[in-house]
Amino acid sequence: MSLIGVLLFLLALMLAIFLHEGGHFATAKLFGMKVERFFLGFGKTLWSFRRGETEYGIKLLPLGGFCKIAGMSPHEFDGNFLEQERGQKPEPVEPERQFRNKPAWQRAIVLAAGSVTHFLMALVLIYALIVVIGLQIGPPTTKIQTTVATTSDGKPAPAAAAGLRAGDRIVAIDGQPISTFDQLRSVLSDKAGQRVSIIYNRDGRDITTTLVPAVEKDSSGQTRGFLGISPAGAVVHRNPIEGIGATGGMFRDLVVGSFKGLGGLIPGLADRLQAPAQTSSGGGGGGGGESAPVGLIGIGRLAGQAVSAGQWSMFIALLIEFNVFVGIFNLLPIPILDGGYLALIGWQAITRREVDLRKLAPIAAVAVSLLFVFVLVVVWLDITNPIANPFK
Repeated sequence: MSLIGVLLFLLALMLAIFLHEGGHFATAKLFGMKVERFFLGFGKTLWSFRRGETEYGIKLLPLGGFCKIAGMSPHEFDGNFLEQERGQKPEPVEPERQFRNKPAWQRAIVLAAGSVTHFLMALVLIYALIVVIGLQIGPPTTKIQTTVATTSDGKPAPAAAAGLRAGDRIVAIDGQPISTFDQLRSVLSDKAGQRVSIIYNRDGRDITTTLVPAVEKDSSGQTRGFLGISPAGAVVHRNPIEGIGATGGMFRDLVVGSFKGLGGLIPGLADRLQAPAQTSSGGGGGGGGESAPVGLIGIGRLAGQAVSAGQWSMFIALLIEFNVFVGIFNLLPIPILDGGYLALIGWQAITRREVDLRKLAPIAAVAVSLLFVFVLVVVWLDITNPIANPFK
C-alpha cells in the first residue's frame, strides 16, 4: 500500500506539471503566440511528435516540463545569446506572434497561468475533500487516527506495542463501556501503570487485548495514563452549496500558511539539519518542526505512509498543500521562475524600457545555483534524516 501511495503521488505530480505547462500553452495559443515545443521532463528526448507548428514529447528526467514560446527573449533570434537547440538557429517568427511583442497584460496572463492551474487543482481537491470524502472535525472520538511508536522517555508506546492501529475504535476498558475520548482520558487517569483489559473494534469485529498505560504527566503536572494514540474526529460532509464557502475558507488558510512556510524555509532547514531522533519504529528521524522544508522524496514518502495507514483524506491534503505551495513559490520574483519574468514585465511597464537579459544573466546564474544547492540539501535530508512517520 505504501508503494501504491508513492506511485499515486508521482502520477499526481506529473498531472500537476502537465496542467502547469498546459496553462502556459493554452493562454499562449489564445493570444496568438507561437508555441514551438511542449515537453514533460528534462534531458534526453525519449519520444516526440510534431503536430502543426508545435513539437510535443517526453524527456528522460520526469522532474518538470517546459513550454517554449517564441520570442520570450528579445535576443532569442540573434544566434549568439541562448544555446541553440539541436545545434540549429531558431526559425524566424513573425513579430506579431512573438511573446515579447504582445501587450504586457497578455504576457502576464501567460506567465501566471501555470500557477493558476495549481490553485485550480487545489480548489477542486479541497471541494472533493469537503463534500465527497468528508473532513474529520468536531469533538474527538474513541476512533484512533494515529499511533506513536514511543513514549516521552523513549520506551515503546503501549497502544502500538499491543497492536492497536489507525482505524481501530476503543469500546471498553476493564469492562467499562467507552463512548467519548474525554471519557477515555478520564478512565486512563486512574489506570496509569496498571494492567488493563481493552476491547477495540476493527473492521466490525471486537478484539480484546491487555496493556499497561504508561505513567506520564500533563501540562498541569497531573499524572495520567498514556496509550500513545491521537483520536479521530467525526467525519463531516458539507452539502454542495456549503462546500463552496468552506472551500474558499480552507484555500485562504492554506495560502496564509504557505506564505508563513516560505518565511520559515531557512530556519526550518536549520532545524532539519539537527541529528535525527531515535525511534523504536524505524519510521525516521524527528529533526525539524512544522516549518521544516520537505522535498519531493519526503512528500512522496509521507504520501505512501498515509495510504498505507488508510488515511486517504491526509493523502489528498498533502496534494492540496503541495499544489498551493508550488503555485505561490513559482510566482516569487526570482530569476528563472515565472514570477521573475512577471517582475520584469512590471518593471518594463513602469520604466518604459526593455531590460537586457544578458545583463541579468549573472543574477540568474546565482539564483539557479542557490536553488540547486537548497534542493540538494533537502533531498539529502529526506534520505538521511526523514520526517518521522506521523501515521504510526
